[in-house]
Amino acid sequence: MALAQSDFSQEQIADSASFYLKEANEFIFNDFKLAESKLDKAKTFVTQSDDANLKGKLQHRYAVAFYVKGEYYLSLSHFLEAEKLFREAENWEGIGKCLNGLGLIQQGIDRHNEAIEYFKQAIDYYNLAEDEYAAAPAIINLGVSELQSGELESAKVTLDSALTLAVASKRKDIEHLTLNQLGNLAYEKDQIKTAQNYYQRVLNDTVAPNNWEKAFSYYGLARTNLALNNLDTAEGYGLKALGFGKTNASFFELERITGVLFDIYEAQGELENAVLFSKENKAYRDSLYDQKRIRAINLLNLEQKEADNRRLRSEKMEKDKELSKNKLIIAILLFAGFVLLLVLFFRIKSYRQKEKFRKTLEEKNRLILQKNDVITERNEELAKINKSKDRLFSILSHDLKSPIGSIQKLLELIKTGEFTEKEQAELLDEMLKQVSATSTMLQNLLQWANSQLEGAKMYIEEVILAKRVKEIMEAHYLVAKSKNIQITHEIPSNLSPIFVDNGHLSIILHNLISNAIKFTHPGSEIKIHYAEEPKCVLFKIRDGGDGISEARIEQIKNFNTQIMSELGTEMETGTGIGLLLVKQFLTLNNARLEIKSYPGEGSEFIVCFRKNND
Repeated sequence: MALAQSDFSQEQIADSASFYLKEANEFIFNDFKLAESKLDKAKTFVTQSDDANLKGKLQHRYAVAFYVKGEYYLSLSHFLEAEKLFREAENWEGIGKCLNGLGLIQQGIDRHNEAIEYFKQAIDYYNLAEDEYAAAPAIINLGVSELQSGELESAKVTLDSALTLAVASKRKDIEHLTLNQLGNLAYEKDQIKTAQNYYQRVLNDTVAPNNWEKAFSYYGLARTNLALNNLDTAEGYGLKALGFGKTNASFFELERITGVLFDIYEAQGELENAVLFSKENKAYRDSLYDQKRIRAINLLNLEQKEADNRRLRSEKMEKDKELSKNKLIIAILLFAGFVLLLVLFFRIKSYRQKEKFRKTLEEKNRLILQKNDVITERNEELAKINKSKDRLFSILSHDLKSPIGSIQKLLELIKTGEFTEKEQAELLDEMLKQVSATSTMLQNLLQWANSQLEGAKMYIEEVILAKRVKEIMEAHYLVAKSKNIQITHEIPSNLSPIFVDNGHLSIILHNLISNAIKFTHPGSEIKIHYAEEPKCVLFKIRDGGDGISEARIEQIKNFNTQIMSELGTEMETGTGIGLLLVKQFLTLNNARLEIKSYPGEGSEFIVCFRKNND
């Protein structure tokens, strides 16, 4: 008796879904109906899974299948759903694939400027993944859009880079696609023989290309032979391209193939065949026009819907942030009320005791002195509490100043009305990421601050340092991007966990990353990497600034109070409290700081965190 699907374990469900997803992938470019049936089988398993990453892979495969078929609106819906799931699973490569797909859809309806922006975003997310060759698909698609936009020289550089990555990663599908596009580029530059060589490399490869690439190669050879007036040869290649084009059932391919066949038969003087293919070409062209018009309308509707969703999510985040702020204020007021009641209680008690023992002056004096001692002690406690409270507010305001300031700048720019609706949607998307990361940062700081209101406490726990650094980087993403700064995060495998107070660690990392951005020149790079010693893990962050003088390094190492902050590379100001907090919390966690300066090239801060809880 067959086992019911509901009886499968999560591991079995994942294995079965992955099996059908792999099978579907083999048919996507050759047989849509078979690929769709495999995806439907995978879906029966994925719906039973709790794995957001697995669900994202299914949605992504559906999106690719509908894109190949030419159903751009359905493809767009699946790409957006897949991106949402991959973000939930923190799958950077998956997000890159979805952004690459959204760029392909923009490319398909001739919106190449928008497509180029999507491809560049995809490359940024691919670079966050551990696979150094993952960005190859987005790079080649960027080259195609540059080619279609008439930027031939830029397209050549981009496509050559994509070919190098494809060969190095042994991705034959990407290699064939790149060679065909290089052939197309050579044709546009009237380099006919060079174009033919690229097309022949695809067809003569020991690994057979898919039907999509075969159709493109034969179409290219037909077009180049027509240009050389080799009409019989051009006809043969054109008919081969038509056969594969009909297998793919793509109106876009069939329109351009029938167009070149019309040109060939017209040049041969075969008017009957020329008229036949002229009619076919017009039919496909009309279908493409109608589809593009419908797709453009549907895309605009979906973009409006997505913009509304982003606006609603942004409003919800603002309300949640305001609620958290109100809770903190209420907590502080309740605490202050408790202190006042406590003082009032002791004053009433003191008064009653003085009344009770007023007949005995000596006893009365003794009691007064005793109460004065109590009041003095309480005042000292209140002073300590106020000092801790002021310190907490300083920490919160310092760590929130940078991300909130960048959001404020964006809002001011939007308010002036200088951006189109499309640009505003993209800015709101960036703001959503910034607000989400800032909200997470604020929540962590508030949890730590709440634990400190009753006195300075430490909660040493095991922390995965690289994961925590990723979370902190998200909070500073927009600030870095505004200065066109690339943050490279190199994570070694099998990095040992560290033992530290998580609240302290958050403040340390926020200040080090914020300072690195502040002192890095626009367009430069910040490099974050790690090293491991027998007793500690080294966190290293190197900025792209001018370096630090030896006098300044000594001042940082030896100061114990707030020092004067220096201006950043774009005249950013500071409070001077950041490095003081870093130094104090490193001391509390038995960590140490080393500073290296590379004059004219930048500076490097190295922190040694403990690997054990001794």
